[in-house]
Amino acid sequence: MLISLSANRIYWLDYAKVIGIFLMIYGHGSLCGDLRNYVFSFHMPMFFFISGMLYKPLPLRDTIKKDWMGLMIPYLLLNLICYIPSFLALSCHGALTLDRLLSNWGAVLLGLGYDTNGFIPIATPCWFIYALFLAKVMMAFSLKKGKKGLLIFCGLSILVTILLQYEKIDLLVPIDSAFLAIPFLSIGYLLKDNVKDLVQDERLSMKVTTFLLLLLWFVLVPYNGMVDMNTCKVGNNLFVFYTTATIASFVFFKICYGSYQLCKNSKIVMGGVILISSSTLLYVAFNLMAIEYTKLIVGSVSQLSTEGGLMGLLVAIMVFLEHIPICMFVIKKCPVLIGKRNR
Repeated sequence: MLISLSANRIYWLDYAKVIGIFLMIYGHGSLCGDLRNYVFSFHMPMFFFISGMLYKPLPLRDTIKKDWMGLMIPYLLLNLICYIPSFLALSCHGALTLDRLLSNWGAVLLGLGYDTNGFIPIATPCWFIYALFLAKVMMAFSLKKGKKGLLIFCGLSILVTILLQYEKIDLLVPIDSAFLAIPFLSIGYLLKDNVKDLVQDERLSMKVTTFLLLLLWFVLVPYNGMVDMNTCKVGNNLFVFYTTATIASFVFFKICYGSYQLCKNSKIVMGGVILISSSTLLYVAFNLMAIEYTKLIVGSVSQLSTEGGLMGLLVAIMVFLEHIPICMFVIKKCPVLIGKRNR
């Protein structure tokens, strides 16, 4: 992939997206126990942090128009593509019914990322796209009153989340996940320059601080337990959830900045990173289906279980690489799937 470097682009954020994408795939595979808890403690919050850092405020109407084209149109199209294998299989076996159609597409319209109340999503990880759209629209609305308005709305979002958690209310539509994500987007947007300066600070004192934050992350995750932004599980304490996710995201930003510094002169590496980073929506939509088929192929060829930690890692690497030719094709021939227009 040919690239031209821009002075305004924060390239270590592209590295962070790539790491987040791989952890998403790995987490959807065979992860369990403590390792799963560590991955889930920050990998989706980090995406919302990044979205906040890259957020460009526009009037509410323009935000809705832009993000409808950039997020919701791809959301619908990607679900449609993911539905084709299921549609063909159900049709061939005579099992395609109106109830099943309504169940699948009702879940898509609601933005569900899990089976519930008779609704069965098509591409469950796409809840993230839907929630990000809602969160960005809410941010645009709150920013009509400036940064102060965003801070107030951020506080209201936390209060709404506390209420929903206390009453155990599931809103079905991922607006509850969007409320949960608003603080991450807000911090990323409001403190973008500060975060950037701290991440790029190479003084020994900052390296020591980063190491101490890493140790704190290792301590907090077992204390807070399992979290999942899709189902709004925040572990034992909401504020520990926010703290843990923020700490881990910052530590991985530092790691990504170091990786960028090492590889920034390699056009092949930089091209690959930008290719994958630009194709986040494809990885979100296709990774579960790719994991399923990859496990079937690996299992039938090798007769080995794909559920172990090492084999799960191998499957995750294979799925990660399998997407690359798809990303290259989509960017060149069908950019609407990643929210871009044809050139």
